Amino acid sequence: MYPGIGWKSGLRLVLTLSQDLDQITRVPHLLIEIRSLGFVEIQGKDTGGVYGKLDRWFKEHWYLEDKTVDMMETCNEDQECVCCGFSSSYTMTELQEHHKLCEKSYSMGYITTSGKGSNNHNLYKSRGYEGENNMGKLTMQLAQFLTHKCGWTFQVCDSGNLGWKGEIREQQMKFKAPHPLNMIAPLVMIELRQVGYIEVNGEDKDNIFEKLGSFFKTAWRASQIQNDPHYCDLKFQTSAFKKRGSEGENNMGLRTMELVDFMVKQCQWTMVTCNTGNYGRKGDQREQQLVFRNDEFVQHGVDHLMVELRTVGYIEINGLHDAEDLKPHLIEFLTTQWGCSEYTAWFWESDEKYCDLKYTAPPNLFFVNGLTNNLGRLTIKLAEFLAPHGWQLLLCNGGSMSPDPQRDPNRTLREQQVKFTRALPEKAAAPLLLIELRTIPISADPPQWDGVIEICGPDTNGVHAQLHGFITKYMNGSLPQFAPGNCDLFYVCNKFRLKPGSLSEDGRWGGYMNGESNLGKWTMRICDFMVDHLGEWDLIVCNSDNLSRSFQHVPAEYYDSVAAREMQMVFRHRAGGRGVFMSSSNVKPLGRPPLQPPPYWKDKGCINGEVGQKLIPGTADELAWMQEILDNTFKNKVTRDRKDGQPLADRFVAVQCIRSEHPQLWDRYAERRKVVSESCRSAESNFVIPKTMTASHSLAQRCTHASVGNPANQAYLLHGTNPTSAVAILSNSFTVDFAGKSAGTMFGPGIYLAESSTKADEYARDDAGGEYDGLYAVLVCRALLGRSYVTEQPGDFRDPVLNGEFDHVLGDREKAVGTFREFIFFHDASIYPEYAVFYRREKDGRIMPRPERETAPPVMEMAEE
Repeated sequence: MYPGIGWKSGLRLVLTLSQDLDQITRVPHLLIEIRSLGFVEIQGKDTGGVYGKLDRWFKEHWYLEDKTVDMMETCNEDQECVCCGFSSSYTMTELQEHHKLCEKSYSMGYITTSGKGSNNHNLYKSRGYEGENNMGKLTMQLAQFLTHKCGWTFQVCDSGNLGWKGEIREQQMKFKAPHPLNMIAPLVMIELRQVGYIEVNGEDKDNIFEKLGSFFKTAWRASQIQNDPHYCDLKFQTSAFKKRGSEGENNMGLRTMELVDFMVKQCQWTMVTCNTGNYGRKGDQREQQLVFRNDEFVQHGVDHLMVELRTVGYIEINGLHDAEDLKPHLIEFLTTQWGCSEYTAWFWESDEKYCDLKYTAPPNLFFVNGLTNNLGRLTIKLAEFLAPHGWQLLLCNGGSMSPDPQRDPNRTLREQQVKFTRALPEKAAAPLLLIELRTIPISADPPQWDGVIEICGPDTNGVHAQLHGFITKYMNGSLPQFAPGNCDLFYVCNKFRLKPGSLSEDGRWGGYMNGESNLGKWTMRICDFMVDHLGEWDLIVCNSDNLSRSFQHVPAEYYDSVAAREMQMVFRHRAGGRGVFMSSSNVKPLGRPPLQPPPYWKDKGCINGEVGQKLIPGTADELAWMQEILDNTFKNKVTRDRKDGQPLADRFVAVQCIRSEHPQLWDRYAERRKVVSESCRSAESNFVIPKTMTASHSLAQRCTHASVGNPANQAYLLHGTNPTSAVAILSNSFTVDFAGKSAGTMFGPGIYLAESSTKADEYARDDAGGEYDGLYAVLVCRALLGRSYVTEQPGDFRDPVLNGEFDHVLGDREKAVGTFREFIFFHDASIYPEYAVFYRREKDGRIMPRPERETAPPVMEMAEE
């Protein structure tokens, strides 16, 4: 396993790595792979109990089983075997810790004697000779669970093909830091298959299926055909996808950008990811998967550009109608910097358009030596050129085809699709770093391979030396004496492990080592190091590619092939780094019905106390009420608490809200409400009424009972924060901790709430650098005001509340200096955080740019200067 040391020592080294990297989690990432051979595998940190949630979902919905046995390489008894030369073979054995190539693995049914998942529940489906399968359907089922139920952000997915004609399929999905808006925003996947089909999977929200059908029929002359719901949700047939010649030319990039324009510009959906697959014996049956998210309230760039680098000698560009201003600069770059020339069509080529612009590359532009190439370096160079022109790297992915697999199987044509979107030049100019993990087969008898790591990109803040330390310490990597010139740093590494796809693998017909690998695990560990340990890099691209290398079987005239694995990551530098709040606790059920739950609660499990918490997307009415609160409590006033240096917005625009049904928090609130109601019997005429109660009449009515009125002086109040922390507070509420909290609080160490949206916004932050940067959060909380201890001057006034004479402190700086009133509470149970509202700041009808400060202050810091 690890040359020079035993497997136990190697395992201890891996465990040390895990302990070192798991100490800090800034932005958690998760990688999940579905393999058609009958397995599902998870890589990444178990943040927020996500492994347990996935375990329950996998077993309940997909009927997966824990993987308990695995293939293990063992020595043959006959070391002098003359029939094949192998000195070892694989047998089935109990799965041990040192066998594992991933954090957690499942099988689709029991594992057969050949080592494959039995798939006895028919989870993965495929049929026919054109590559039809349900991998897209499975991908969207899992994505909907992790986004809508767990809040994780669907970042990237990519597909890979192995086997004789690409029939062995693998789908990798990458998720990153949870964000509450993921629980609301629907996803849809559209797959373009060059054999003539379009398949759609996901949620039919905003009539997107009907809109897509109209687009396909109008733009591509497609016809809707009967879909099999086990394979896809919607299906079309079309002749719009073209290919010609023997070098892999096709119009899939052109069609992809037409679809992106329609979804982004006309439907206001955001492109999340775009990947390619290569099916067929030659790999020339292209499959393009695109995933979009319906979050039209986020102002993402709507202009997109695709540049495709093809090692056969061409560069193709699509989306130029969005980049007319860029076109002359791009042409100059291609011709002067890269020495390209405008493509001249052959006499036999038709006039049909296959791309917007095509250039012929000089022989020395593309470096190809076996499976090693310089597409990564060219990707970074292209991104560095486009950045000053306001185009930012968004996605990239690779593919490959073999024009003559029978006679020349090692001639592989590589392709790299690179997608860009418009951005501010200063944002696009952030340095990039590309890291590629690669296995290169060196023998088929027995199957053996070399591992290499390639790094491309500038040495920002000494990152090259930091990566050198990581690679040499944990991955046993070393710099060879002679390295190819295709990258900035080149390491050889012996840590990459591959396993057969089955005990009966045939190198001639399907290839060797088509099974599990540990490249995903090392990918996540490098991501942990870059994002969490170094703390100033964001993962923006993570894609895999599967190839093979063939070896002629002597004396026969056929070839045996061995799978080659590649994993490409691109990181973007972020000065100063960022942290994302993650709640690691699971809400436990109350175990009984809560006291007097609100009549508008919807979830029966919450009403009965059988469910710990349910987050309910706000209705159109509730969102309108939130906007009334933001508008009608706005005040054009700035205090010293607005420390981000940004001018005050003139409007806060609510884009979505989430309501929390939390039996345990509600039960303690209702119990406290009885106490406050009793103590207020003679004080009702002296109640202070916050401005929020007149801002939205419909929302305020929820604080008043039809028969008893509002004896505890309930009211809705506001608390500004960042979106992820807002949802965490919905789960855990606020905590009053008096120890050491007296410094920096104006009216005592309590929980500070506001009646003005302007005041709450002083403490609001966005989740900087995430999918929803530029969106802020305010909590709309029920609060038991009861009797008010009113003061205009700073001081510690907790005692009059704690001794029961009053129920909260009202700091009236509005009367004293013309700013705001704040409401301070010293009992946790006096507050029930009910709504998280996500909004953007606008001034003069335009969205304001985000300020430099990125992190929200602790809740105890809410105090006016």
